[in-house]
Amino acid sequence: MKSGSGIGRRFLAAFIVALAGVARAGATDFIVYTEEYPPYNFATEDGGVAGLSTDRVRQVLDAAGLSYSIQLVPWARAMRNIANDDNAFIFSITRTPGREAGFDWLVPLAPSNYYLFVRTDETRPVTEENLKAGMFLAACVSGDLACEMVRWTGVPEDRIVAIGNNITSDFRMVIAGRADVYISDLSANANLRRQEGYADNLTRPAMRLGGKAGFYLAAGLNVPADVRNRVRAAYEALLATGNYEMIGDQAPAH
Repeated sequence: MKSGSGIGRRFLAAFIVALAGVARAGATDFIVYTEEYPPYNFATEDGGVAGLSTDRVRQVLDAAGLSYSIQLVPWARAMRNIANDDNAFIFSITRTPGREAGFDWLVPLAPSNYYLFVRTDETRPVTEENLKAGMFLAACVSGDLACEMVRWTGVPEDRIVAIGNNITSDFRMVIAGRADVYISDLSANANLRRQEGYADNLTRPAMRLGGKAGFYLAAGLNVPADVRNRVRAAYEALLATGNYEMIGDQAPAH
């Protein structure tokens, strides 16, 4: 009986170790976060995720041989998870000086094309001097990059209205006359207007924002370095063979 019990205990211990190994293997799957931001990333009718950025992220992660799922979540949640989890990526995230040290910027997806937008009938000149003087009331979505970018332009803090976590709240504030300017990427602005059924001539781009910010696939710094290097190597191999191009590249698709 003692011998049998010992064998049983050893078998149970081995079984538990095996289960733990399976759990660890499952935990190596990766989650790739993004938000609803057409045409770069958006939900499909069948519950999937599509978009120009999404296609490139899949291309690189598949080439790296990673097992992953893409999840559309509110941006604030994506940013929280990327900071805390050891298996998280994020994409269509804009690379900025303030974010530089918090992420591993693995794959450039597209150049960003950010503008300050105003109502079409706005007659006041949108200049850095007028923005810094507080002539315009700026709307931005709380927790979004747009609020950070509005501050870059020099708009005084008391002339910035940060509103709820909805990616088109700032646009609606402006067309309602409750704010004067908002910030958006040029392509995303056009797609969001069409998606919500608004005419595309209610607002117009008034001033392009400078800098070299662009959209990226990035990893949280808790993701193991060997995994991050694997993704970077896959991207560089695709690039070297001519099989990867950023959104907006003029070269023909391969």
